Amino acid sequence: MSNQHLAQALRSAAPIARRVGQSLRQGAIAVALTAAAMMPAQAAPLKVLFLGYDYNVASVKNDILGSDARFDFAASTGSDSCGAAAPSLATLQQYDSVLVWGNCGPGAGLGNVLADFADGGGRVVLGTFLGYFQSLGAFTGRINSTGYNPFIGGTTDAYRNVTLGTHDASSALFDGVGSIASSYYNGDWMGVDVGATLVAEWSNGRPFVGVNAAGNVLNVSLFPNVASFRHASGNYQQLFRNALAYEAAPAPVAAAVPEPASLALVGLALLAMTGTRRLARRQSR
Repeated sequence: MSNQHLAQALRSAAPIARRVGQSLRQGAIAVALTAAAMMPAQAAPLKVLFLGYDYNVASVKNDILGSDARFDFAASTGSDSCGAAAPSLATLQQYDSVLVWGNCGPGAGLGNVLADFADGGGRVVLGTFLGYFQSLGAFTGRINSTGYNPFIGGTTDAYRNVTLGTHDASSALFDGVGSIASSYYNGDWMGVDVGATLVAEWSNGRPFVGVNAAGNVLNVSLFPNVASFRHASGNYQQLFRNALAYEAAPAPVAAAVPEPASLALVGLALLAMTGTRRLARRQSR
């Protein structure tokens, strides 16, 4: 091909190259804006309901939440619930997470409303003595069906002197948790539900920390009211905080791969743009 013909071909391709270049720039801007929009927004502090069938529940809130900025301390509430009926779903839905435990028998229907709360996107953390009451038939309902409570087989034997045993230190549940010991009021479940993850055991082999497959129901088999009974030491507050703020890891998203036709179009545009610039330099000499 003569230089004259090459020059004519490149001049003809120049408008196409400009349009493709403009489209590429617009596409790059669109991709950048989309990426910015997909970046996670700053999460609002979490509101927690301390649903303790117990006494002195307000002190449990103070002891566990402390000054952790992940939580809205003022909007988080707790009151003594011994003898009280199970809260309504509408009440639970005012909160992001609920920590449930029992010193006296939990309200009738509690297990069903907790499962409904989890189904709607809420986070449920179960503590001792719910396994104790489950073994006596006093804590029933859907929360103890497969796929919810990560632990199974409640027991009244919850008075062992134990320390933190085998555990997954890489789990977000153990961020900032180095050691935990408990002289009693612990380990009131005997097994792990199908599909659930056992994150930690007590030193006697009893399940300690677990999470269901959906990541929205957790079990920490320790009585949370340490403020009143002084039965635990170490980083138990941090463990409960991590459980109340726990987010299941998102499923990996495959990166988009450009189609061969798209790559060919981009290559043609770049070739035309390069040829146009060379022709312009020759004509300017």
